[in-house]
Amino acid sequence: MSRAQPGGIAALFRDYRHFVGKRLWLALALMILGALAEGFGLLMIVPLASIAIGGDSTFFRFAPWAAAWSPDQRFLIALGAFVGAMAARSLLLFARDQLIARLAAEYEASLRLRAATTLAGRGWPFASRIGQGGMQSLLLNEVPRAGEAAGYIQQMAVALTMLAVQVTLTFILSPVLTLVALGFLALGSLATLRSRRRGVRSGLDIIEAMEESAGAGFRLHAGLKAALAQGTLPAFAGEYRASLAVAARQFTRFARHYSFMQQAAALAAAAVAAVLLLIGVRVLALPFPVLVTSLVLFARMSGPAQLLQNSVVSTAAYAPAFAAIERRLGPLEWTAPVDVKHEPLAWDVLRLEHVSFIHPSGHGLRDASLQLAAGEWLGLAGASGAGKTTLVDLVAGLIAPQHGSIRVDGRALSDNVLERWRAGLVYVGQEASVFDNRVRANLLAEGAEASDDLLWQALAIVGLAERVRTMPAGLDEQVGDRGSQLSGGERQRLVLARALLRRPSLLILDEATAALDADSEATLIDRLKAQVPRAAAIVVAHRESTLRHCDSVITIQHGAVTRAS
Repeated sequence: MSRAQPGGIAALFRDYRHFVGKRLWLALALMILGALAEGFGLLMIVPLASIAIGGDSTFFRFAPWAAAWSPDQRFLIALGAFVGAMAARSLLLFARDQLIARLAAEYEASLRLRAATTLAGRGWPFASRIGQGGMQSLLLNEVPRAGEAAGYIQQMAVALTMLAVQVTLTFILSPVLTLVALGFLALGSLATLRSRRRGVRSGLDIIEAMEESAGAGFRLHAGLKAALAQGTLPAFAGEYRASLAVAARQFTRFARHYSFMQQAAALAAAAVAAVLLLIGVRVLALPFPVLVTSLVLFARMSGPAQLLQNSVVSTAAYAPAFAAIERRLGPLEWTAPVDVKHEPLAWDVLRLEHVSFIHPSGHGLRDASLQLAAGEWLGLAGASGAGKTTLVDLVAGLIAPQHGSIRVDGRALSDNVLERWRAGLVYVGQEASVFDNRVRANLLAEGAEASDDLLWQALAIVGLAERVRTMPAGLDEQVGDRGSQLSGGERQRLVLARALLRRPSLLILDEATAALDADSEATLIDRLKAQVPRAAAIVVAHRESTLRHCDSVITIQHGAVTRAS
């Protein structure tokens, strides 16, 4: 795997800023107002402490009308202001925390949706190169880590806002002591530069380890049945165990570094507080109330300062996940696909004229010409890799011809014609796409709207109705992960029933009945061909018994149509 570049922080920040939009200003306003409320409340410590020790506070010099108040009245007023400020702080920070929590959750959801949308928008050739394992790694590993990095960026903003307000208040109380504290803060920031670089390296190592473990886990799941049957599970599990061990070591290394930085920062904060106290008492001879309030403010700074330090390290470690997403998918799409209902195309003849499409591997289709009439069943025969899948992908509009043309009733298969063509097309492959859901949800998974009567009709046509009626929950029965509660033939029947609910004018069946025996397949195909109006079909099959049901058959060898019958 090529490493992601450690430029993910800037790219992630730009993406997050674009997502948040105007809500960013509301979040910043809540951060600033909450920090100001807390700071004002802490400033009330000066008059409270001064009055408590019997001193003459000058805090009320900005309120000449308060000169006639008694010390008790001043104390109660200052105490009320303190409590009111702290109450306002709590309300403002509650609103702030709710907002940034919602933004973080919505941003991660946005990343997931945009990653899936971007993958789909890049087209089938691009998506097939990413693969199912690669997409799972993105959605289960990189996207959550990028979302966490955005959360750490939010924490950095909170910490910076709190520090800025608190530094301003301490500067009002004691400029010299504040400058000394800022000097220590600058030295601490310089001292952590190396730590931030290590955080970036840790993030890159963690991403690499997680991608490898995700791939190993996917291979284990995909080959589990065969491994159990063959007794080769230890080999699969060993590979997965090794990849998990590498990922665990990377996480442990990062956690150790993170914990060390936390404890070092806490120890440094205590040392700085002691030095500031010494300077305030012995050098600056600050009044007791001012000294106490300044120290309280400095103590309050240690939390945001440590939060800032930890957030910087964590952001550096997690942000490369966003770079990994863009490295795989390119810039993420912001516009979600619009669900536009297209009227299915009424057609008479589909023609491919001297069509060629060659994949980088050298396989594909060369100078193919053929035609398909509405209602006709066309069989495709040929060895694996001969070009059959390329042909049906071209007919489905998943890829565009590099040479030649595809026309429907004389119109090029593109733009609105292609959209309407797809509205009347179903593509059923050998690996039936059955989801871990109810029978009903599987039937309606592609957006069809149908009553229960229509669902039962579709199930009856494919020969699955009686099987579903025996299930305890009927249409609401769970079928398990990838239809694990069904046989291979039942899964294919379920997917064909889903296809019929689209009322297609063209069926593309790529080994879609391979799990059925010859008699069951014959009965099913006869029922499909008996539908009115009868849909055309392109049937990819290796079995002669399947191809005999077609009106005509073409054979493809090495990308060329060599025989038609």
